[in-house]
This record gives sequence, C-alpha cells and structure tokens, in this order.
Amino acid sequence: MKNNLQLHQTYKQSLILSKSMKNHLEFLKMNNHELSSFLKEVSLTNPFLEYTPSTDISLYLNEGIESKKSLKDELYFQLHTCNQDYNQKNAEYIIESLDENGFFNQDFDDIDTLSLIQSFEPYGVAAKNSLDSIFIQLKQKQQFLALQIMKEFEKEIIHNDLDTISKELKISFDQVYECIHQIQQCSPFPCANYSVDIQPQIIPDLEIIIEENEIHIHPKEIGNIYLEETSLSRNMNKEVKRYFQEAKFYIDSIHKRNKTLLLMMNELVKIQEGFFLYHDQLNPCTLNEIALLTNYSKSTTSRTLSNKYFLFQDTIYPIYSLFTSKTKEGSSKDSILNAIQYLIETEDKNSPLEDEQIVERLKEFELYAARRTISKYRNQLNIKNSRQRKKDYKKG
Repeated sequence: MKNNLQLHQTYKQSLILSKSMKNHLEFLKMNNHELSSFLKEVSLTNPFLEYTPSTDISLYLNEGIESKKSLKDELYFQLHTCNQDYNQKNAEYIIESLDENGFFNQDFDDIDTLSLIQSFEPYGVAAKNSLDSIFIQLKQKQQFLALQIMKEFEKEIIHNDLDTISKELKISFDQVYECIHQIQQCSPFPCANYSVDIQPQIIPDLEIIIEENEIHIHPKEIGNIYLEETSLSRNMNKEVKRYFQEAKFYIDSIHKRNKTLLLMMNELVKIQEGFFLYHDQLNPCTLNEIALLTNYSKSTTSRTLSNKYFLFQDTIYPIYSLFTSKTKEGSSKDSILNAIQYLIETEDKNSPLEDEQIVERLKEFELYAARRTISKYRNQLNIKNSRQRKKDYKKG
C-alpha cells in the first residue's frame, strides 16, 4: 500500500547552534495561533513585513481567543528537554496522575523521578497537598531558612510570634520577618493558572487527509506573509535597514519552522500509518525515535512538536497523542490500556479478574506487562481492584 506524504528527507542536517539559530528555535515553539498573533503584532510596527491572516485565523484574532498550554503539555515539554536521565514510564505516570490542582498524593517508590517532576515549573507541582507545595517552592527557590521555619514553627507563624522564632533559631527579628515574607510569596495552588476542565479553542497546525488509501499531510495556512520591498532605497538609514533585516529573518524563520514541523510529522505519520488508515492501535513511538529519524536533537524535536495540533476526520488532536511508550517487556502502553478495559468489561461478574490473572490473559493477545504495571494502568483508567468490583457487582 502506498503512503504518499508531501515531504521526504533527502539530506542529512547537522545542528550547530549559532546565535541566529537560537533565535530560530523560538519560532519552532510557536503553534499557529501564537505565530499568527506574533505576526499581526510585528506587521503593525515593521514597514517591510506584510501579513494578511487567513479567514479562520482572522476570526480567532479578532475575537481575542488565546491558545493556552495545559499543565500536562508544559510538564511534558520540560521533561523532554531536561538534561537529566529519568524513568520515562514513571515520569509519565506522575504527570498523567495529577489531580485538578496539580497535586500527586499517591504513595510512590521512585523518589528520584518524583523529585525531577517537582523541580519543574510551576514550582509546587506534584506536591501531596497545598502545604507540601509551599515546602517544594521554598526548596526550589533555595530559601532553606524559610523552609525550616515553615516546618518547625507552624503555631508561631499562625500566632505571628516572631520573637519566639528569633530566639529559638538565634537569628535576628528582621531575618525572621524576611522569611515570613518569602513564605507568603508562595502559592498554595501554583497550578491554578492552567486550565484543566475548560479547553481553549485550538487552531490546528496540520491536517491529515486520507485519499484512496494514501495519507496526505496538509499544513494549515495562517495567511499570506511577504516582504514589502517597494520601500527600499539606497539611502536607508541604520534603523530602516534593521527593520528590513528583521522582516527577512522572521520570514526565513517561519519557513524553517514549517519545514521542520512537516519533516517530523512525516516520520511520525509513517510510524502510525495503521492508526490513520485502519484505526489500529498506536505503534510504540518516542520523541527520541523521531529525533534520530530526522537528525535533530531531542530538545529541538520537543520544541517543534510541543503544543502543536493536527486535524483528522473533523477532530483536533495534540501531536503528542501519537506518541506512546512501551512497557519494560516491549508492549505498547496504549494497547495494554485498551486490552485491560476490554477484559474487565467482559469479565465474569461473580469472579472478577485479579491483576495477576489480567497479566496471563494479556498474553493471549501477545501483550506483556508485569502485575505492578497492570495495577498502575488500572488506576489510570479509574478501575477498582477485583474485590471492590465484586462488591459493586453485587450491589448492582
């Protein structure tokens, strides 16, 4: 079967970060809404840059609708661009298990991975509760004296007894006062600015179209962008020349951004061909694989694909939804999640499946996972354990 995509890589790209390329990277992070908003603003001040938004984009700009990153998008972006080694499965589990306040109140053995997520912004994410969130914020800001006061002198803080704190710690009253001020600057709910339940309207960056069993990737146009050269003259002063060079740089950066996005999406769609053509399960695919296939760094790949969306059969999806990890045994997480749900939906109500039994039943589908993994995925699906399900079945 033929897979006809619009862009094929025919060269190997080496990446050396010059100053201008670092600036180009800023454009990689922009989705269509952010890019069009930026161009609209710049075109008002730069006489050489002309921008006419497309009809769809113009509607969003005129209505002032903003595209806002979700908390998960923000955390995944920081995860994929951090320089530390981490357990990918555990990191994803923490991020996906955060509640509406961005808290993670589960018992978790992998302290290193949890500490890594807690080091991300907004500081205080993945805390057990609002008090723990303040502890984390003070720790990340290296305000250790304030952290000690917060932990050891709760009653004194409540009653504003700063003298006792000063005497006990043998520090000045001014130091105590400064620490109290640092504590007050911390937010008990640092993730409140991220929308959880209300999803902003989204402008897709690409559209996936199936025509005669062939997959086509169509970039969604944001409008017409061109360089206005009629104002050029030989006697341009430095300020005018700067505007001209700036406009050229913006247009060049946008072309590079679009080319890079299409190149990476091309490889990603090839891997997930079965999903688009036959609605099969997603194949295991990681950010690192796309980076290797396109000869870009992992951080550049993350910048390019983060907070971007594609339109497929009248539904908008985040590009990151096309990534799925593998279990330790090599099976797709997405496949296992769906299989668990199927097995429990069809189980004997008088004898619900235990996690160990699910492990064995999965082998019938050539899916392999440890019992602990099954328990974790079952919790992600909000499915109770076998004893609790049995009680519910009897009540029903």
